Amino acid sequence: MNTVANVKKVSLILFIAIAGAHILSTLLLARGYTGQPLTIINGTFDLPAILAGILYAFSSAKLYMEDLGKDTKTFDMIAGIFGGIALIGAIFVNFFI
Repeated sequence: MNTVANVKKVSLILFIAIAGAHILSTLLLARGYTGQPLTIINGTFDLPAILAGILYAFSSAKLYMEDLGKDTKTFDMIAGIFGGIALIGAIFVNFFI
């Protein structure tokens, strides 16, 4: 089976689980529930959710381009650069702003 298709499936599952836990912890903290696990989840699950979302988006786009019969080497390079910049930007915003 295609490796990119497997990455797409796994990253979707991870994105749903991680982003769902992050959103749920944010909502619980906003409603006044406090606790160490909620604070840890809320503070650490944002970057993994972004990474899983980037992986899912670019693997979906790559599979779509392969279905159209187009060459994906240029797309892979541009997607890698854009994904890296987006992840570095998210890390910068998370830790320095």
